[in-house]
Amino acid sequence: MTQQTTDNRLISLLWPGHIKETRQFTLPDQTIQDLQIEETINFFDTDRQLRNDVRAVLINPTVDPRVIRYRQEILQDLLKFPQIQNMLEEIWPKITSMTVYQHAVDRKRSSLQQLAWRASELENLVETVNALTQSLDPQSFAVRSAGLQALYREAQSVASDPTFQKLEKELPEILPQLRANVSVTIGVNLDRQLRPVEAVLLDIREEKFEEAPFLDRLLGRSRSTDSRKSGLAPIHRAPQDLYQVPINSEIGRRRADPLMAPLFRDLADVLDKIVKPLDRVLKEYVSLNGGFLSRLRHEIGFYTAACRLYHKLKEQGLAVSFPTIAPLEDRVCEIKDGYNMNLVRHLTVTQPGLQIGDQIVQNDCLMGEQWGRIFILTGPNQGGKTTYTQMIGLIQILAQAGLFVPGSSATISPADGIYTHYPIEEKLEKATGRFGDEAQRLSEIFQKAGRNSIILLNESLASTNPGESIYLAQEIVKIFRQMGVRVIFNTHLHELAENLEALNQAVAGESKIVSVVASKIEGDAHPGHRSYHLQPGPPMGRSYALEIAAKYGIRFDQLQMMLQDRGLIKDASREDQSS
Repeated sequence: MTQQTTDNRLISLLWPGHIKETRQFTLPDQTIQDLQIEETINFFDTDRQLRNDVRAVLINPTVDPRVIRYRQEILQDLLKFPQIQNMLEEIWPKITSMTVYQHAVDRKRSSLQQLAWRASELENLVETVNALTQSLDPQSFAVRSAGLQALYREAQSVASDPTFQKLEKELPEILPQLRANVSVTIGVNLDRQLRPVEAVLLDIREEKFEEAPFLDRLLGRSRSTDSRKSGLAPIHRAPQDLYQVPINSEIGRRRADPLMAPLFRDLADVLDKIVKPLDRVLKEYVSLNGGFLSRLRHEIGFYTAACRLYHKLKEQGLAVSFPTIAPLEDRVCEIKDGYNMNLVRHLTVTQPGLQIGDQIVQNDCLMGEQWGRIFILTGPNQGGKTTYTQMIGLIQILAQAGLFVPGSSATISPADGIYTHYPIEEKLEKATGRFGDEAQRLSEIFQKAGRNSIILLNESLASTNPGESIYLAQEIVKIFRQMGVRVIFNTHLHELAENLEALNQAVAGESKIVSVVASKIEGDAHPGHRSYHLQPGPPMGRSYALEIAAKYGIRFDQLQMMLQDRGLIKDASREDQSS
């Protein structure tokens, strides 16, 4: 568990300024892998930088309800006022560019380039601050979130600075002067062998030169009436990184002509001197910078990506809601109509154009003191057990990130740790065997988890013989009950769920053990059918095998009928009728 310290002097859209310390933790690598967090992150956005912004928040969940509500309120404002959301979308690239400009001083650039970059940074600063003050003005939109209100005050403070106001007036005059010089005319003296030996700067113009084929110029078929705007033929074009590579390096000799490279450098030096007056003007604004915006770049990226995901889910006809955050000690997880967001992403990728809302099975979760905190989840293969287990973990993470969750409603207590125990391939180099590895990973979870944690087990303890598996599973479940922790134990050990009353009475604890069944089917109307719905109730026992047998047509009555049709066995009922 780490502490996040905030500073009242620095605005943040993730951390309220009035909170000095708040708890957060980092998801274990195994949890990230088992819950397929990377797939969830990819669902937010296709832009690599934005995915990184989302990832930084999701894998470091906060435990503080005040922080979660602070983020929820910002996101709710953005979804309520699309104009503000669009504004943040537009300024995010500008803020990103400003961050790049601030790091550019370490690069080997000419003073002209530095001047151009500084001018662009100031231009982006003016445009971004004006966009913030206009869009977040209380007279335009009545935002309720403390975060966006603080952002408005910060932007308004910059906008009211006399230096900023002076820059706002002078910048429209400075930029044309800086960007007007787009071409130069040079004279080159040749020796008797027509080799260039000297170059002189003749003119600086606002128009770009146009390239004309050499034969057209010789025959008088010029595409331009101004000889100063059109050349006989193109001679040389500088590589993009010419001014970043020393000419005496091996790379420089390969990329640049031995004569033209110094010429380009000399021209850059001349232009540097020409724009010196502009440099002196811009230095007046050295106190202005987009530092507060650069610090917010990742946070703004997180919110814009979250808004896009919200609209994706709504467009698919899926329910999304902001969870009510319950106290940590309540240890509740109540979800109505929940679904696995990774499954949604899989369907959107594999079946484009499909209305996903019609295909997704939604399930509830009632976890708490009243209903039980330890779920023994049983059911047939491919019946939705793993999808459900992963869904609970993902919803918990999204809730603690301050985001909406997949479902029509939810009430969730933060967890101070989320641990998973899923099957993994046996590592031969460890020489511990599959069960030894399982036992070691379970031991590590018990060394870190506490009563406010969530533990998700998927087919744990299945790598030893059935008798030992049942015994060990019962012992571990009793320890979970004593801890008071929230657990989903997804297992094929249906015997574990057959006598929960005895397990609950065996040890005292605040986490009641209950049985939940996946894809329970009543009757034989649809043999082999998967409903993917989960509900409390006793395990189905041997009906697992009967259902699987029915699906593949190997139940006794199915095989008997097939073999009779093939003439391999006699139909006893027909023999009785004939006799």
